[in-house]
Amino acid sequence: MEKEFVGVILGGDVNSYAVARAFYEEYKIKTIVIGTKPIYPTTYSKLIEGYYYEGLLESKVLIKALTDLNNKYPNKKKILLGNTDYYVRHILVNRKEIENISNTYIIPMTSLEQFDKLVNKKEFYELCDKYGLEHPKGVIFDFQKDDINTFEIPFNFPIFIKPSDSVVYSKYNFNGKQKGYKIETLENLKEVINNIKNSGFNDLFLFQEYIEGDDNSMYVFTCYTNKEHQVKAVTAGKILMHDRTPELIGNYNAITNAYNEELSLKLKNFLENINFTGICHFDVQYDVKNDRYVVFEINIRQGRSNYYTLASKTNLMKLIVDDYIYNKEQTFFIANTPFTASIPPKWALKRSLKKNNQKIEIKNFSRFTLAPYDRNLKRYYYQYSWDKKIIRDYFKYN
Repeated sequence: MEKEFVGVILGGDVNSYAVARAFYEEYKIKTIVIGTKPIYPTTYSKLIEGYYYEGLLESKVLIKALTDLNNKYPNKKKILLGNTDYYVRHILVNRKEIENISNTYIIPMTSLEQFDKLVNKKEFYELCDKYGLEHPKGVIFDFQKDDINTFEIPFNFPIFIKPSDSVVYSKYNFNGKQKGYKIETLENLKEVINNIKNSGFNDLFLFQEYIEGDDNSMYVFTCYTNKEHQVKAVTAGKILMHDRTPELIGNYNAITNAYNEELSLKLKNFLENINFTGICHFDVQYDVKNDRYVVFEINIRQGRSNYYTLASKTNLMKLIVDDYIYNKEQTFFIANTPFTASIPPKWALKRSLKKNNQKIEIKNFSRFTLAPYDRNLKRYYYQYSWDKKIIRDYFKYN
């Protein structure tokens, strides 16, 4: 049956494929992917209708792309999402112009002002302090004002450093770039900071106490907050396998179910107190030394690994459709369905678990990018090539 709405997402990576799976499983509709070029896993898929524009991060190109789409589907409601921080911000910066194209565009997101506040680690941690979320101790290093040779660090090495604003940081490229850095010594710190500075980056970095832990101690919590700023769903996953390549550290390649009512309710309280709207996820670690859960950051979107929410029987796209299309009343829930979701095959996950002495029962196993209803030879070929790289890099860097 033809639906009166369609999902539209900027970018074509794993995140977008999970969104397409969610729309397809609930409504049997294709999702529109708008990107700069076709990439796996959103290519060779019956779930995806792809459109590609060079220079999509330019406002005029984005508006053209969305105008073209509106001309093709003038009467359908179009639920617009981004699959990365910079695409989400791109939508928010151009929100008024997008809504002027047509009132059929729905942008189920928070404001640009709140986005900028929450992705800034300094301001986010100030809000955490205000609303009772534990976070690592940290100090801000200002590339414009501070000198790494005289800068005082109030905790011992090792430390962890990362950009205060990941959107700003994403614009700079240099050899050895990582999303974040574990720093063992002062000499190592000076080398990394000077390398970043030489790239032209002149914003803020957060220097944090290093929280001891491994893959057994990392979690992700995904929340949906409706247009009335009420949290309606919290889904948690325990990380089983990280991406170990330096440029992708922090991304998750395998997740199993987790349930923590106390922390879920704390996150709910936080989001409702700041009047948040839309999907977000929190990166969380259990601090073994101090017996506490610490929140590292919030991402104002569904995560790269958000297929795990669907595996947990939480369909984020259905929550949005019920909220914005059908205006349905929703009941708050914390997901508690057993699952194991992975990008690489089960044998690779088992090998990783054994190597890291993780004793996990694999239940209801599924793979992020190989939907049972979306298989063909080309997808198997690309998945096989991708699996080889993920597995090789994991055991190389682990």
